[in-house]
Amino acid sequence: MPIVPSVAERLTLLRLNQGPGLMLDFLGAQAFGVLCTAVKLGVFESLSRVPLTAAETARQIGADQRGTTLLLEALESLGYVENESSRYFNTPMTAKWLLRNSRTSMACGIPFFESMVFERWRHLDESIRQGKPAISGSEWLASRPDRWRSYQEGMIAVARMAADEVVARIKLPATARLLLDVGGGHGLYSIRLCQRHRNLSATVFDLPPALLVARQTIAAEEMEHRVRVQEGDFWVEPVGKGYDVILLFNVIHAYSPRENIELLRKLCGALTEKGLIVVMEQIAGEGLGRTAKVLARLQALNFFNDLNAQTYELNEIAGWLADADFSKPRRIKLRKTPGFSLILATRA
Repeated sequence: MPIVPSVAERLTLLRLNQGPGLMLDFLGAQAFGVLCTAVKLGVFESLSRVPLTAAETARQIGADQRGTTLLLEALESLGYVENESSRYFNTPMTAKWLLRNSRTSMACGIPFFESMVFERWRHLDESIRQGKPAISGSEWLASRPDRWRSYQEGMIAVARMAADEVVARIKLPATARLLLDVGGGHGLYSIRLCQRHRNLSATVFDLPPALLVARQTIAAEEMEHRVRVQEGDFWVEPVGKGYDVILLFNVIHAYSPRENIELLRKLCGALTEKGLIVVMEQIAGEGLGRTAKVLARLQALNFFNDLNAQTYELNEIAGWLADADFSKPRRIKLRKTPGFSLILATRA
């Protein structure tokens, strides 16, 4: 949970000219480290059945009692657990977002977020000095076999937070039957759309390592009869034809304007007449409020450090869609993921 100063603490910071406010960023990094440790040790799962004392929790997770006590106290102060009569239990927020059996669980993505903050961003200064990633995302993924899975689990964690809103905001024509999810990785958006539209079937198209999590997710949701995977590189191989809907989620930030126009033209050719494309991206220069601005700018910095990529403005994306023979581009702002938008257009 974010560390939010009380009114008295805010006044103190104000009197001190906000200088000590930078310590909140330091404490926030420590707080995230506490969360990562709790997920890694299985603390929240151990507390999911009945409230436990610190000693009982330590035995459950196979850890030292004093260290476990200090961890639980930190988690309580951060709002992840509560304590009554020396027994700890999960807060409703933790039960919803951090228990692995929850439909909205983000627990599987915590190891990826941890690696991004404490491993990938360790080289941020070097990336800024040389004007390109010190270690590219592809190099990082290739350096260990388990990293593709970690990356996709991070992406599906974010998708679980946004999927219900995204699916509700996409109004598909009643005649839509076939969907193509380009670079769809984990496949959750395709699964949720097919669950909402009974006549819809989907193909998730991505590189072989990216589809490992997709296969598991499709099986776990018992959607094998309507959602399939197709291995391939969408720059090299044909993606097929006759699709009524194409999803292009979190892809175009990785490529140049020229490449994006080329990709959109290819996808336009894969759609039926008046077929629909749905692009989802973080939009540059968007977002009302401080939090949305922080999210957008940190994301832009992350794209640079990871891929030498960038966020684009809405008018740029709309222009590419027009160049690729799409018409009537329209934008839907997403509330649960500030700064992100859906851009929908139809084949001209």
